[in-house]
Order: sequence, then structure tokens, then C-alpha cells
Amino acid sequence: MKKLLKPSIIVFLLVSSSSAEMIEIEKNSFRTSFETVKISSNEDMGLLGTSYLFEKPNDIYYGFGLYSAITGQRGGFFVGGFHFGYKYPLIQNLSLDLGGFVGGGGGGAAPQGGGLMLRSYGGLHYQKGDYGVGVSYSNVTFPNGDIQSNQIAVHAQTNFESLYFNPPLDIEILKKYNIKSNRDYIVGTYQYYKPEKKSLKTDNKPLQNSIKLVGIEYGMLLNDHLLAYLESAAAMGGESAGYMEVLGGVGYNQPLFLDDLNLQAKISLGAGGGGRVKTDGGGITKSSIGFNYGKKIHLGAEVGYYHAIEDDFDAKFAKVNLGMNTNFLSLSKSKEVVDYDSLTIQKFNLRVLNQTYLYNQNITPKKNGLDIHLIGMKIDYLIDEHLYLSGQGYGAYKGEAGGYAVGLLGAGYIQPLPFNFSIYAECAFGAAGGGSIQSGEGSVIQPSIGVLYDLTRNYSLFGSVGQIKALNGELDTHMIEFGIQYRFNKLRLR
Repeated sequence: MKKLLKPSIIVFLLVSSSSAEMIEIEKNSFRTSFETVKISSNEDMGLLGTSYLFEKPNDIYYGFGLYSAITGQRGGFFVGGFHFGYKYPLIQNLSLDLGGFVGGGGGGAAPQGGGLMLRSYGGLHYQKGDYGVGVSYSNVTFPNGDIQSNQIAVHAQTNFESLYFNPPLDIEILKKYNIKSNRDYIVGTYQYYKPEKKSLKTDNKPLQNSIKLVGIEYGMLLNDHLLAYLESAAAMGGESAGYMEVLGGVGYNQPLFLDDLNLQAKISLGAGGGGRVKTDGGGITKSSIGFNYGKKIHLGAEVGYYHAIEDDFDAKFAKVNLGMNTNFLSLSKSKEVVDYDSLTIQKFNLRVLNQTYLYNQNITPKKNGLDIHLIGMKIDYLIDEHLYLSGQGYGAYKGEAGGYAVGLLGAGYIQPLPFNFSIYAECAFGAAGGGSIQSGEGSVIQPSIGVLYDLTRNYSLFGSVGQIKALNGELDTHMIEFGIQYRFNKLRLR
């Protein structure tokens, strides 16, 4: 366990945190990769990788990654974790690209064992302006499973800059930068899928019952009409507990006659599966049309159609969402008009952690006496100095529960104490499934209490104890977690 967490902690401590500047400009990138992994002598799985990376001046990069099956027979295979690498300049625009990934997850009845995935690669990366492409030779290994594969991988990358702010807010300093207000949003979603008659479960029996999902979506208007967004959701309740999907898409936005009312048409592509839903290779697409309304609060509704690319799972769906228009500021190539009197700093926490379910007979029917270890991430949105909202995701990597994944939404309260300590309490609710964990129909609740210690202005260590309980299943056990927290602030319009 220590060997696994040590590289991740070192990576996150490399983020610049001691600068006294009010504005910190971070270079980031979004990378997408594809490779065909051999999981047996006669079966291949097409693996799509998506990573959000922090690009550092010393050619080191690191961040978060998600790998998903999109071709083959293992729809529902997802692994999340930490991506890191180094680009060594060779000639103009061309670099030697070396890196790795460590994460947890699985699914799709793949032979992933406990779920720990290690990926290493070496190859070439070509960068021209904000866009890059590359090719590499990669190795994907599940040390406590039966997957070990070497293959050629290709990737594409887009680079961008993000602004982070440290209080106090000095408007005169801010005016020296070319900034703009983005029209972006973040919402919680609820979806209802009605499968078509031809849709099947993984045992080839008809999939007749509806599927209810909860999730999250982040989107941004690139101009008055073009929309780009990412969404993720997981099934809650019913026979499809354990189903999960992650998609990226584009849309067309048309303002209507009422202020802040918009008509939107959207189309997306991604990966989905699990929960005995037969998506075969895992590649899926969705299209929809709907409305959204609100200047600060974002309220929306849409209807659409879901299609599994390599199988016969199709469904009509309805979706509602509720959240906020975040309107975060970013760098601009030219000076734009900004209402400086309406600026405010929004605080966030990013928590990277290890979570352990302490074994009892309510966890799994295997009766193996093993604790379940998960790797996870939490993103907290601070409402004020004490209250926060939290989005959380976890994947099992040890304990013979490979393929078990959890997605939660929660809220918490933090109380500072003397000597850089704080205590906090939080409660999260969401969906869980896979890996033979007895989560019933998938709805779980996770209350916890913990202690946090500030190392620097931006970094803290934390640990907590709590309970994970399935609302309509056998899972009910104590859990402990520990990790590192990174604080950052974004500037937005009120």
C-alpha cells in the first residue's frame, strides 16, 4: 500500500503552492488515447484513455486518467487513477514521451483480479501550438489478475491555460491581464432510460425494466451557439445496478425569446456498461434535444436516444439537471469587457485518497476475510468557510473486488481548530456496483468524520472513519480513508 501511494503523493506535491502571486497561471492539457489490449489468447479489448494533465515548466506532467473499454466484449470496464510522465525535447516540436499510470477498477467480467492496473509507455509526441499527437509502445498489467499486454498506442492532446487566484483580490493587478468570463456550468443529473424491446442483458435475456441514473455534467459555451460538455452517470436501483457511462459531446445552443432560456441539441460519444446491461465492447452514443433556463441557477430538461454501438441495447431517455452557471474566468487573447465589481473568488478542494472497507460477512459472498482497498478522488465546492458540496469517485484495486466502483454526491461541514488542525463531518449518497460486492440495487450511503492537518497554504493531510451501507443490499461495514488535499481558487462572476 505504501509503495502505491508514495509516487502519487510526490506527484501532487510538485504543484506550485508557495507562490505569493495573486494570480497563478497553470498550463494544462487534455489527452485522449487508444490501444488494443490482449486480455486472453483469443480476445482483444479496445481501451480508450482520457486524462486531465498539469503541464509543468520542467517537462514533467501529471494528473488524472480514466480508461474505458469501447470495443471487444467487455463493456462496463472502467479504471480510474493517476497519470504522470515526462517529455524530453528532441528536435523542434518533437519530444520523447515517457510515462505511467496507476489506478483501480475493472468490470465487464474481465480477468482483472483485484482491480489494480499499471500502465507504462514510451514513444514520441509532436506538439504544434495548442495541439499535439503521439504514438508509443505501452504495457498494461493487472498484477493480481490475468491481464498483461504490450501494444502500440496513439494519442491526441490539446493544451490550454487555467487561472488560479489567491486572496486578497486586487482588482488593479487583475486588470493587467487579458481575461474573459466563460459561460460554463456544472449540474447534477437524473436520467430515466426506457430500453427498446430488442435490448438484452448480458445473459441474453430481455432487458425489460427501466434504468434510473444519477450523475454530473460540466459544459461550456464556446461561442453564442457551440457547446462542449462532459458527462458521467451511474445506475441507482433496479436490476441494472453497476451500470456506468462516461461521455463527451458537442451541441448547438439557440437563445429563445425569454431571457436566459435556451434550446439545445446535443450529441455525445463515450463508454458505458456494467450492471448486466449488454453493451458488448462498451462504445455508446447519445443524442438529445431540450431546454435550459437560468442566469445563476441552471435548470434543464431534455429527451433523447441512447445507442450501444456494438450491440442491440437501445433506449429512449429523459433527463433533468439542476446546478449553477459557474462563469469562471480564463485568459483571453484580447482585452474583453468584464464587470470587475461582480468578481468573487470560488474555493475548491481536490482530495486524492485510499479507502479501505474493513472485512465482514456483509461485504461479499466470497467469505475470503480480505479488506477491500479502493483508490479515489473527491472534488469539493466550498459554499462558505464551513459548508461544502462534494463529488466523489472510487475504484477497487485490492481485495478480490476488481470491477467494483462507486460514485457519490455529498455535503460536509468543516471546523478549523488551533495548530493547523480541522475536523470535518460529511455524508454522501450515490451508486455502487460490480466486483461481487453485495450492494443490492446499487444505492449506498456513506457518512464519515475526519481530521485534517495543514502542511502549507495549499496542501493538507487528512484521515477519516465512517460507514458504507447499501440501502437495499447486504453491504454494511466500517471504512477508513486517508490522503492528501490540494486547495485552489477560481475567479468567477457572481
